[in-house]
Amino acid sequence: MGLLGLAKKAGSVAFGKDALRAYLRSRRRNKVILVASNASNSVKLDWVKRCSHHGATAVFLMKTDRTTLGDAIGKNNVSAVAITDEMLADRILQLAVPERRENC
Repeated sequence: MGLLGLAKKAGSVAFGKDALRAYLRSRRRNKVILVASNASNSVKLDWVKRCSHHGATAVFLMKTDRTTLGDAIGKNNVSAVAITDEMLADRILQLAVPERRENC
């Protein structure tokens, strides 16, 4: 979660449905969506479909709930966030190996 806080301070985090959808439509090389462990099944399914459609990777944080994910970026109860900086996204993907990843 430390890198996520760093990404937030650098302005490299997107959250909220509209911001995440815009992020997925962007022409970035590596697109990463982090999804909290206790996000609803419909939210998880929605992000998997959207990531698949836009060539992004969804990372399901098995040990990080919405409260913890929100705290990492200074918000409350966030179900999903995107890392907009490609280098930080690459590093977070490397660290997410023990977590469950959906390459979409």
